[in-house]
This record gives sequence, structure tokens and C-alpha cells, in this order.
Amino acid sequence: MADATGLRRINTELVRNALRQGGTKSKNDLARETGLSFPTVSRTVDALVQLGELREAGAAASTGGRCAQRYARDPRFRVMLCARLEGRQLSYEVRDLDGAVLERTELPHEGTVLQMLDKMAAQVREAYPNLGGAALGVDCPLQGGVVGESVSYPELAGISLSERLGRAAGVPAAAVRDVHLASTGYCARENGWDGVTVCIYLGPSGMGASTVVGGKAFEGASAFAGELHYLPIKNNLEYAKTHFAGADMVAYYMQVIRAYAALVNPARVVLYENPLLEGRVDRIRRACAQTLPAQAVPEILLSHGFREDYNAGLFRLASELTEERLHELLYL
Repeated sequence: MADATGLRRINTELVRNALRQGGTKSKNDLARETGLSFPTVSRTVDALVQLGELREAGAAASTGGRCAQRYARDPRFRVMLCARLEGRQLSYEVRDLDGAVLERTELPHEGTVLQMLDKMAAQVREAYPNLGGAALGVDCPLQGGVVGESVSYPELAGISLSERLGRAAGVPAAAVRDVHLASTGYCARENGWDGVTVCIYLGPSGMGASTVVGGKAFEGASAFAGELHYLPIKNNLEYAKTHFAGADMVAYYMQVIRAYAALVNPARVVLYENPLLEGRVDRIRRACAQTLPAQAVPEILLSHGFREDYNAGLFRLASELTEERLHELLYL
């Protein structure tokens, strides 16, 4: 059974969700839509107005009695930082609570990665004193925001990028691997698709994958899940260094998909486009159909939307961090 604070959080989220749909609503409207009692809605709305998250939006048209006050969200009450570190290039967006992009910036490659991260956080914090949360996507393995062994960023091994970003930005922060963010973003963009899905991405730092179950990425006990270059495929570790020079990509993808079919039996496998996939996807589908039982062959999709999924995953993570901060402010 939820405690009093837990119930308040649930009630607040119900009211927020009702108002996220846009427009203005009265307390009676919110009570009908959420199923909460009018006194509960009234207390919740009053607290959110006092916090500044909601604003009064005028009275509704009179139906013969007292005109009801209507309320709307202020999407810029809090903003969030959504940043990407890719091949030592750091870029970021600042978004409002509705996801609208307020700023998009690519930082010049100056100094170390940590210096760039600190500079980004400092300038965003100064420009947006209403910053609520910060999410960072990184193209290397991380466990709980701590960088693992990485060919791309050997100097970052053992460093918590989540803590570093949080201290510099002064808000709740998290760093997550890019493919995990893209996979959760894919499910969010697919209208909340919650079937078991594997997303496979080949980028400048090698190939990685993410398994999504119920809309959440499964990272494993030490966030090693999806490190495809450790699969027992001939020359696999060398491919990480040579970017698959001389590899039979049809055979390689087929072996990866077969491994996932045997271990997690996904409904879908999403292959993010890259030059080494060009003209090969149908052959990969046929190879999987020939080497797997019919009931185990997943739907294999080619996606051109890695960037869109990645951004959606970043926004989702940043939103969760910001919501957590808002709950803390509301119930201090």
C-alpha cells in the first residue's frame, strides 16, 4: 500500500497527465478525467499553481452558476538539457516540458571531454536558471553512469559522467549509452510499443544493441548486455577496431539475430541504417528464415530514424529526472 507521500505523487502525476494533453481545464474537468475526488484535485492544483507549474487561464463560460477557474501548464516552468557525446563531439538541446526545442548547440572541440562537459553545463545553467534535469547520451559502455573500458574514451574509464554532469549543472542528471536511449525512444515513438524488441546500431565506436522489455532497456547486471563484439563470432573483436573491414555483413547480422532469437525471442529486431547494411536487409531476412524455426523468426525492420529515436529517448530520460525534481520541490 502506498504511503501518504506516494499517494500524493500518484495524484499529482494523474493531474499532470490530464493537463499534458493541452488546452485549459477546470478542477471539475480534472476530477472527471482522473477519477480523483474534487477536494484531492483542488489541493493538487493549488499546490502546482503555488509552485508555478500551473497558471490560471481565465474563467469558463457561465452556465448559470459561479464561473469555474480554468488552469493550464506552463511548459517553460522548467527546461531540460538533452546532450549527446559522439566521437568526442558534444552537442545539446534545451527543451521545455512539452519537448519544444528552445536551443540547439554544437560545442567546438576544445580541451578534454570533461572540460567540454563542464563548459556545456555551466553555460546552460547560466542561461536557464529554471533548468530541471540533464540527460547525456554517450557512445560507449556505462554502468550506472560510470564509463567502462572503452576504445573511444580510455581516459574516462571509471569516471561517473552522471555525477560530473549533475554537479556542473546543479540538477538531477544521468548518462546512458546511446543505443539504450534510442531503443526506449523507439518504443515511445511507436505509441508505447511494449513487445520485446532488439535495436542494433553500428556507429563510429562500433556495434551495440539494446533489448527493450515493456518499454525499458535491459542493461544486465553490469550494463554489459548488448556488447556485440564479445559474441563468439570469428574476428569479432578485430571488427571493432577495423570497422568490419572484410566482414560478410549478411552472415554477421544473421548470427547476431540468431543469438537474440535463441536467448530472448524478440518480436522485432530494428536495424538502424548504416552504409554496411545497404542492399543487404532482405538477404539478412532470408538468412534468418533459413536458419531459424519459423516461430522464432522476428520481424526485421530497417530504420532510418536513429537520430529521432535517440532524441526521443534523451527527452524521456530528461523528463523523468525533471519530474523527480519537481516532486521534491512540491513536497519539501
